[in-house]
Amino acid sequence: MPTISAPGIGSGLDVNSIVDQLMALEQIPIQNLQSKEAGFLTQISAYGALRGSLASFQSTVDKLNGFSGIGLFSASSADEAVFTVNADNDAAAGSYDIIVQALAESHKMGSASFADSDTTTIGNAGDTMTLAVGTQSFNVDIGGKTLSQIEQAINEATDNTGISAGIIQENSGSFYLTLTSDETGVENAMSVSFADSGNNPIADPLSMVQTRAAADAQLLVDNSYTITRSSNSISDAIQGVTLELLATSVDAVALNVDKDLGAVQTTVQSFVDAYNSLRDTLSTLGSGELSGDGTLRMMEQQISSVLGSKSDVEGAFKYASSIGISFQRDGSLQLDTAVLTEALESDFSSVTKLFSDDDQGLAFRLDALVENLLDPDGLIDAREDGLDARVKSVQDQRESLEFRLAKTEARFRAQFAGLDTLMVRLSATSDFLTQQLQGLQDLASYRNNN
Repeated sequence: MPTISAPGIGSGLDVNSIVDQLMALEQIPIQNLQSKEAGFLTQISAYGALRGSLASFQSTVDKLNGFSGIGLFSASSADEAVFTVNADNDAAAGSYDIIVQALAESHKMGSASFADSDTTTIGNAGDTMTLAVGTQSFNVDIGGKTLSQIEQAINEATDNTGISAGIIQENSGSFYLTLTSDETGVENAMSVSFADSGNNPIADPLSMVQTRAAADAQLLVDNSYTITRSSNSISDAIQGVTLELLATSVDAVALNVDKDLGAVQTTVQSFVDAYNSLRDTLSTLGSGELSGDGTLRMMEQQISSVLGSKSDVEGAFKYASSIGISFQRDGSLQLDTAVLTEALESDFSSVTKLFSDDDQGLAFRLDALVENLLDPDGLIDAREDGLDARVKSVQDQRESLEFRLAKTEARFRAQFAGLDTLMVRLSATSDFLTQQLQGLQDLASYRNNN
């Protein structure tokens, strides 16, 4: 039969309460370790927040490092029905008169009419069709196949060199196979030839004819320069400018390229805001979770040192303050947009070089500094690794203590169980002795009475 255990029933002591109180005292070292572990984890989380803030700052710096993703120039077309235009950072301010004399066209061919597309077969078994674009060609089997099967064979050919096939139904009894070059321009014109099973040339069983000639795009710039290209998207005629031709024009259409001062100002302001946000993060962590950590102060000093030092770059501007970026009394940055605008208008190139020079530019040096901090073997990673090691050590100590305390509790309960057993035995002995003494007293009283 199972036994019922009730600690203290023999001694009358509240054994569970006594053991709980003893174990509460024994738990104090574990509680201290838990508190220490929580502190380390809080610091690790704080370094994670710092890493995120640095990464956000670096993202803003990257935009100034070469002004990637920022349009330093804006371009406009006086008639966007004729052409649209975009300018990249290699452009230069200027204006041009553009006459679009011709649009690039893709080559098209079509077959003779066939009664249907899925029943009538073409040629004889083994006949092949060679399709070429420029000097590149591929072959498909057409003998004994319908128009739909030939269309599918062309479109699914793994070595297709840039030709798309289609079928046009003019009416219920008139179907045509069409071929279209995937690219525009004379250099992408198509040609077709046919051969029998012995690879001997044969007459065209499809009677293919040209339905649209391949053509190059042509434009006249400033009534002086004739530009001919195979595509309607032209990016190599005017430096840094991409034209998308949409229609021909008789009269010249003005193309203007201007410096986009607003885009630069917005990006520089974002940089200033990102620095101030990073500084706030460093300040908050330094007075909180990472109080006393000299790493934070060192980071701020290194970054502010770059911003306050001279940049050995070409151009009129060598300091951030010379273009309106200056430190305030509280250590934050402030942008004087009037000074920046004046600098951009007077020497646009020097302003961009101050940031994006690939050796001494502010953005270049800041990016290198932050990259070093965020590097897998960098300072933050080393701090996090050190804290991880401390957490592991504390966890090992706690597990060891918990194992020991489990044994201590078992020992306490065994000792009180022994006490219970002893008390039960002593109580039984006491009862027996009491009974015996009472018997002797009763016997003595009886004799005295008789």
